Amino acid sequence: MFFFWCPVSEQVTVVINFDLPVNQGGEAACETYLHRIGRAGRFGRSGLAINMVEGSKSMAVLKQIESHFGKKITRVDSNEVDDLEKMAKR
Repeated sequence: MFFFWCPVSEQVTVVINFDLPVNQGGEAACETYLHRIGRAGRFGRSGLAINMVEGSKSMAVLKQIESHFGKKITRVDSNEVDDLEKMAKR
């Protein structure tokens, strides 16, 4: 498991989830996810959340998060860095 700590700051514009948060049963921890991505784009600023997803288990967790919040999370191929840059500029 990977842990990352960053002091609370108004300047955070990108959050990267190397591992999607799950509870002890292996299901999506949606409120933890919301807390993590909420660090990007605070105070009316734009923000970007990047989720590293590999394999069927993490994809299932991502789908649970999408369903919980009723929001589609856009897939960006790791080879398409230009698409990621365009998203960051929105």
